[in-house]
Amino acid sequence: MKVEGSHPSRAVKLVDGTTWKGRRKHRRKAVLWAARLDAEEGGFECVAFDLSLGGVKLRLNARVALHRPVKLLLERLGRLEGELVWRRAGTIGLRFLTSPDEVSRLLGDSIQF
Repeated sequence: MKVEGSHPSRAVKLVDGTTWKGRRKHRRKAVLWAARLDAEEGGFECVAFDLSLGGVKLRLNARVALHRPVKLLLERLGRLEGELVWRRAGTIGLRFLTSPDEVSRLLGDSIQF
């Protein structure tokens, strides 16, 4: 399995013996939300399916450059700024540049972590 960017496979043990999953800063919640990603390469329809206060995993059928600023439009949250930090087999990881407190405020009561 090829992984680009800074997100190693969850199965890989890190130097300190933990896995990537064990080092996440924010709890994740499964969602299935339509989204639109606006990047230098253009605008792309995508699906958000793993959300945290720090970022989101997206299903995206386009090649978009990593480590560049993007904007994500989620119908339930509005527009959030972020950076694509990893890519693997049709999915990408987006780290929000919006603070976790602001993401929580935007979510309101719609999702509890």
